[in-house]
Amino acid sequence: MKRRAEQTDPSLGNHLPATCPSVEALEYEIAFLVRRLEAARRKFHFGLERAHYLLLILLERNDRQSVGALAEQVNLDASTVTRQVAAMKTAGLVDKHDNPDDRRGGFVTITEAGRDAAAEVRERRLTRIERGFSNWTEEERREFAKLTARYNDSLRDMLNEE
Repeated sequence: MKRRAEQTDPSLGNHLPATCPSVEALEYEIAFLVRRLEAARRKFHFGLERAHYLLLILLERNDRQSVGALAEQVNLDASTVTRQVAAMKTAGLVDKHDNPDDRRGGFVTITEAGRDAAAEVRERRLTRIERGFSNWTEEERREFAKLTARYNDSLRDMLNEE
């Protein structure tokens, strides 16, 4: 495949030739997006572990969830989320409550400290994200968010297939 010799399509971020099939272009861009997001996570520590932030924002939107429900939403094993919840409980970010109907399970709720921590991290993240999209119009940002949400939903569904 010819790379820089051909005229590139600006919609492909000037990284691939215009003749490149869309799935190949997506694979290329997603591979570098994941890499750059990981680099940004390391460079700009936001104050919470990524997993803890994700669990907190899920609890902000729908408090009192089981570990199993949380695990399904983040595509992790329940034992992994159980360990994360234990660390978050020790840090005062969440509380764990017994389920009177099922002694094996329980519910996780967010604490005020958890809400405060999530809000602080969100503010830092929003500032960084806004800077990354500063040259985009509001319409472009909304469209990217819409398409990213659609892809996230597809990926979640694919990962949850049995």
